[in-house]
Amino acid sequence: MTRPSPGPALDLPQLAVHALWWVWFPSFLLSWDHLGLWGRVGMCVVGWAVLFWNYAVLHNHMHVSMARPKVLHWVVSRTLGLACGFPYRGYYIHHFNHHRYNDGPGDWGQRRPGEGALRYCLRSALTPWFWPFEAVANVWRWATKRNQRTELVLDFLVVDGGILAVILWRPALGLAWWGVLLVGQVCIHWLNLAAHFETDSTQKAALGTTSTSRLYNLFFFNAGYHQAHHVKPQVAWRELPVVTAELAGTALVRAELVTSLAPINPFWVAKVAKRYSAEPCDRQTASTITSGTPTAVT
Repeated sequence: MTRPSPGPALDLPQLAVHALWWVWFPSFLLSWDHLGLWGRVGMCVVGWAVLFWNYAVLHNHMHVSMARPKVLHWVVSRTLGLACGFPYRGYYIHHFNHHRYNDGPGDWGQRRPGEGALRYCLRSALTPWFWPFEAVANVWRWATKRNQRTELVLDFLVVDGGILAVILWRPALGLAWWGVLLVGQVCIHWLNLAAHFETDSTQKAALGTTSTSRLYNLFFFNAGYHQAHHVKPQVAWRELPVVTAELAGTALVRAELVTSLAPINPFWVAKVAKRYSAEPCDRQTASTITSGTPTAVT
């Protein structure tokens, strides 16, 4: 079995994708007053695409840092959170919970029984903004290491405070940015739904789906290999195809959970949406699966 590598000190492809946000965000702020309606719409669409791409980077960064120098890692963590609209430390804890329970009972992001795909995505995206009390209480309770609670407060100030500041400065601009974040987060929660379509948190061979779409995995840093990621969450994105092949050789990748379609392929979207709108969510028992190694960096 492939041994996890720490990855490069600077993951240049992922840093380049994050740099796109640093190009888009100042341009979005500075050009707003000079653009017409369709120019503003165009900037929002570009911002949504950049956010969606940056989420793949944020996800990988939580497991294997794309910038290992401590100061740079800390700064990039904050800016990635801002790019996706997630207070970094809060989302880190939320995601660690996801890996602990593998989309089974105990997972804060699990789909509710009978909940359709659209309702799940909207609820998951909107609740932290409009009724955040449960989510904040959960992450605060788990934030017990080092300075995590200080980071939590800081990250909420960076993200929520930043959005509020822009809304107060230029209401239309701030609300447009918030809208980009909301739409992007709805799509992000869709990825979680698709990645755990018909999986089973009690079976190590069925923790996630596997998309072999070359185009999707090329652009989104092998995000399609979700089964391998849940079995070996500390493995760098470059190694996931090899690890997937090794797991398949030991019966830890179920053939029925492998697809050539990307999670964003319209046919896959339609299949998942139809399945979840027609039947209630299967009841799962608590996950007892662990990788035996840390799932994320700090």
